Amino acid sequence: MKKKTAKSPVTMKHSASIWDGNVGTSRCIDVVHWEGDITPEDLANVANQISQDWQMVDLQLDPAHPLHGNAYQLRRLTDDEYEEAEFLKRRAAFEAKHAGKRVWVHGYHIEVRPGEHTDQPFFYDTMFSTVLRTLDEIEALCDQHYGAGIWDEYSLYLDDKLPKPLAIDF
Repeated sequence: MKKKTAKSPVTMKHSASIWDGNVGTSRCIDVVHWEGDITPEDLANVANQISQDWQMVDLQLDPAHPLHGNAYQLRRLTDDEYEEAEFLKRRAAFEAKHAGKRVWVHGYHIEVRPGEHTDQPFFYDTMFSTVLRTLDEIEALCDQHYGAGIWDEYSLYLDDKLPKPLAIDF
């Protein structure tokens, strides 16, 4: 009896059907095939290259894949969802890069002055220092230091990027 060997993930052949609405209730635009793994972002890029009208991608894994038979669908993000996802990626990357570093936080309020062309930031007199873990923690600290609902935005400065003080204690 011959022993059955598993296929390498690189040589598995997958396919996806690209739809202009929900799978099964709209028109199938095209079907694509590839070998190996693909990210959802890459699959969305392929769908965009084929048609700007796509709304859903239905993924079918190679029969040798351990997850074959499960349903996988990729829905096209709305512009707002896409912008939110990009914002969350940038935020997570920033937190990962600077986590554990000491930062100075300077909060401010944006004053809208009628008749002027630009909104003027009003910076608070106090800054505070903390170790960055998450930006949600920074926002909670801004609520504590400046008042919940009072501040609009904040600027972060790395501790080692601040200038040396001119004098300490007179």
